[in-house]
Amino acid sequence: MNRIWVGFCLLFIPQLAFATTITPGSPLPLTHSTIGYASLILFCIAYALVMLEEYLHLRKSKPVLLAAGLIWAMIGYVYQQHDNVEIARAALEHNLLEYAELLLFLLVAMTYISAMEERRLFDALQAWMVGKGFNFKTLFWLTGILAFFISPIADNLTTALLMCAVVLKVGGNN
Repeated sequence: MNRIWVGFCLLFIPQLAFATTITPGSPLPLTHSTIGYASLILFCIAYALVMLEEYLHLRKSKPVLLAAGLIWAMIGYVYQQHDNVEIARAALEHNLLEYAELLLFLLVAMTYISAMEERRLFDALQAWMVGKGFNFKTLFWLTGILAFFISPIADNLTTALLMCAVVLKVGGNN
């Protein structure tokens, strides 16, 4: 019975499990703080708004960007109060750099696909596949094999975008 009580305390009251000390220059333990719970609530609200996009006629990006901005502002405020601004600034710069890298990569990948669409490559591929009389099962296996051979040359995301463009072109409105 005593072990069950200790296990319960360790699982549901994690502050009792580990002692933490805050030293200057180290990340703050915000997981079980008011800011941590407020961030989690904001995230859940934004996620719910994304799921209700069809009913609310609201773009997915709006609640997500608003929640992300509010969460970053709350975390920045807490770090400023504890004189750990450098850690928050470094984390923000790191995440912003990753976002910029992904944005630039997607820009290049979509430009690549648009150039192929402009040169009517997908129309030629559609004409070839329809002329061969491929059904959807064959189309599935063919795009999988093409993706297997394209993915070492192009990035996986570019390959996925390319194969989606092929399937949408060949599948049409079906």
